[in-house]
Amino acid sequence: MTFPLKELSRLLAQDAAVVGSVVHVDGTRVRVATERGAVMARTLDGLTVGDRVLIQNGIAIKAPVAQQVFPV
Repeated sequence: MTFPLKELSRLLAQDAAVVGSVVHVDGTRVRVATERGAVMARTLDGLTVGDRVLIQNGIAIKAPVAQQVFPV
């Protein structure tokens, strides 16, 4: 049994950002493969298959990439 206040806070909480890779583009909607499975999201960027994206609140944007690479 859950308490109403706890349920309300769960519903109002911000979604955590999820990182994934674009596997299908259909206009402004994209299908993204994540560690939790495939997710459909909207996008404002021009994305192509294979792009790494960050999904937050149902919107997919290009994920930041490293600007410098250091040899290990």
